[in-house]
Amino acid sequence: MTILSSLSWISFLLLLFLVHGQHQSGFVSIDCGIPDDSSYNDETTDIKYVSDSTFVESGTSKSIAPELKTNTSLARQFHNLRSFPEGKINCYKVLPQQGKGFKYLIRTRFMYGNYDGLGKAPPAFDLYLGVNLWDSIVLDNSTTIITKEIIHTPSLDHFHVCLVDKNRGTPFLSVLEVRFLKNNTYETPYEALMLFRRWDLGSTSNLPVR
Repeated sequence: MTILSSLSWISFLLLLFLVHGQHQSGFVSIDCGIPDDSSYNDETTDIKYVSDSTFVESGTSKSIAPELKTNTSLARQFHNLRSFPEGKINCYKVLPQQGKGFKYLIRTRFMYGNYDGLGKAPPAFDLYLGVNLWDSIVLDNSTTIITKEIIHTPSLDHFHVCLVDKNRGTPFLSVLEVRFLKNNTYETPYEALMLFRRWDLGSTSNLPVR
């Protein structure tokens, strides 16, 4: 497997924009582990989240510990997840509406939430974009939320986001989001750009952004 960092990635700073009430063409928002073929609109952002049942063929739907769901500040997307107790590699296949040759922001989010009731240290595993290592996922505790983002231009009409077992617990995924970007956004000769840090400059509100 080729490690993406060997391709001279450039870290990028992403200026944010509000999406509440925004046209969602080019959005793929997946709440992993919710019932098959179900969907809902987020109460804060109005973004439509759908089940992951048509994006992945393996894994098991799980819910986080009930007592954690009572936290009203926890986004609904973290109430469920999909775990992958079988197989070394498990992948999501995403076919963005605009197809190949365009830039996409791909976002993955993780919260363990003691979904298995074991009360042990959270698992650690690798995250891949296709055959290329994207990053490693290491969570401090059951309520730690980790977000990984990358801007990628696929050469095919689809791409795979994969979770790789490192024998340090069962891999899982809470949220998978894809956002279509204009091709003149973050012009670079490199294949992919990883998120380094994000600032919301000049904001006068405390509204969440996607």
